Amino acid sequence: MAKRGTARERILTAAEEIVVKDGVSTLTFDKVAEVTGLSKGGILYHFASKDALVRAMVERFVYRFETGLAGLEGTDAEPHGRYTRAYVAATMGDAASTGDQYDRLGASITAALSNFPDLLEIVHQQNIRCQAAVEKDGLDPVEATIIRLAMEGMWMAEVFNVMHLDPAMKQAVIERLITRTRPESAKP
Repeated sequence: MAKRGTARERILTAAEEIVVKDGVSTLTFDKVAEVTGLSKGGILYHFASKDALVRAMVERFVYRFETGLAGLEGTDAEPHGRYTRAYVAATMGDAASTGDQYDRLGASITAALSNFPDLLEIVHQQNIRCQAAVEKDGLDPVEATIIRLAMEGMWMAEVFNVMHLDPAMKQAVIERLITRTRPESAKP
């Protein structure tokens, strides 16, 4: 039974746990009440519907990624390609706010977006922000976009269990992409 944080945070965390374990289709206020120890009415006070709860989960998911990305970006002293390197690291779970649980939640949320098409707009806007930042990162915009798309593809292949690279190969691919963001790899 989750007892830390505000009631709203506890509800969101419980909902995420349910979605990661059993998928969005199994998410009910009764299950959330069971996990949090709150009444169903208490949950309804914070979220008027399952759609509202799922929307808040998607918004929190996007916020975590962007916060983790900003944190990684802030630790990089080299401005050339900084955002793109942070994007690679955040996508691969190097940010404090991302990682295995986050990735499983991301897979569940991504799969569920087809059932909640209005939520696609939240993710669409995040992707517009990320793409704009990648294109203004001091790299060739096409090269930066290739790096971003490679990371997206690797992430999706892993979280949907389509393909898992050998860990050494995965690390080599990540390192090669990071190298392509460094000033010495820029082509005149």
